[in-house]
Amino acid sequence: MKKYKYILSNSGKFHHFEVAKELYKRNQLEKIICGYPWFKLRYENIPKDLVLAKGGYNIIKYPFRNNSYFEKISEYLGILNKKNIDRITSEVIDNHQDADVLLSLAGVSLNSGAKMTQKHKIYICERSSAHISYQNDLLINEYKEQNNNKKYVTNKWFIENEIKEYENANLILVPSNFVKNTFDKSLKEKTRVLGFGSDTNNFFPDSKIEKSKKYFDILFIGQKSLRKGLHYLADAFYNFKHPNKRLHIVGSDTNDKDFFKKKLKNENIFLYGHIPQSKLNDIINKCHVFVLPSIEDGFGIVVLQAAAGGCPSIVSHNTGASDFVIENNCGFVVPIKDSNAITDKLQHLSDDKNLLKDFSIKAINATKKYTWSDYVDKLEKLIFEFNPNKI
Repeated sequence: MKKYKYILSNSGKFHHFEVAKELYKRNQLEKIICGYPWFKLRYENIPKDLVLAKGGYNIIKYPFRNNSYFEKISEYLGILNKKNIDRITSEVIDNHQDADVLLSLAGVSLNSGAKMTQKHKIYICERSSAHISYQNDLLINEYKEQNNNKKYVTNKWFIENEIKEYENANLILVPSNFVKNTFDKSLKEKTRVLGFGSDTNNFFPDSKIEKSKKYFDILFIGQKSLRKGLHYLADAFYNFKHPNKRLHIVGSDTNDKDFFKKKLKNENIFLYGHIPQSKLNDIINKCHVFVLPSIEDGFGIVVLQAAAGGCPSIVSHNTGASDFVIENNCGFVVPIKDSNAITDKLQHLSDDKNLLKDFSIKAINATKKYTWSDYVDKLEKLIFEFNPNKI
């Protein structure tokens, strides 16, 4: 089977650097283009000459993020960033004739993807969340239901741009069956599911850290947003019957911060803000269960991180990592928008210590099967099987 040469592109960083590191080990990485500045990437163990770090727009955008007064400015800078990545990627394609595959996160490859197909090479559009129209409709309804002062609006440019990319791509890569099922029939034929890998070097059971025997510690990792369903977890936590319960919330604010101010005001709720990945494993090891009740989440790589640290999960059906939880029997899957179901599962796990321990062991063992090396092996196989005569 052919060993393909890859160009990777995205507007931020995401999981692409894990893929890039594995490709670099195999001498298959031509270039990775991203919207992060180099100072945030210098420890990724990829030579600088293989990385095009174009973080200018994201640096300018940073002061305006999560501020509703400057939402339009932030949005405009986001569009400029994506267009810039697309333009630079097109130039890279022209200068790297040996590249066989463009693997691009959706939203940054309208022109560069078209250029790859014109050259009779392979363009993979990777969508890590639900189809953008499906996602948009879900969240519009959620904001209405919550009577949030802020309306959820996705700029038409993002939606129209991505839909064209889906149509242009030779292959659409998604991380879960949930995401695949949000695409219509015509696109499903070229859509393939490939779940993310797990970083067991940075996330692992730490024997030096003991879980509390007095408290029952619940963990949430993610942005404090309606999309992540944090409000349903908060309601579930308040209804959960335990004399010593604690909820630990790790993640940055969003434009929904005013909505969550009252919702998360409780002496048993601990807000950490953003925490570096290097320190996240300590918190995971202190907690008994991880909850990700997202309204929409293509996968939720934090589920794998929590599992690697021995923390079983309660996730929603619309969290793509529900595939992982079901296949490995290492937690519970609940309907979206159902705080009562979350409460019930929290109660079950706090009352049944044997089940909690069993889920924890299964979670740890399961993540060993989800390495980034396996991910690249499967990616190579998918490309070859999808169109073996393409290149």
